[in-house]
Amino acid sequence: MLTNEMKRQAFLKLRTENYRASLRLEGLTPRPVAATKPVPTAGARKTKHA
Repeated sequence: MLTNEMKRQAFLKLRTENYRASLRLEGLTPRPVAATKPVPTAGARKTKHA
């Protein structure tokens, strides 16, 4: 039986793969997966732009 967390991870992976495939179909070249940056936290943004 799949847990909710496992289902969530599978959905997020599928969504990302579909988005990247959609970009390729539109003729855009998506950035490599390793080059994507994690989203900064609210605290990190405040200190960076303060």
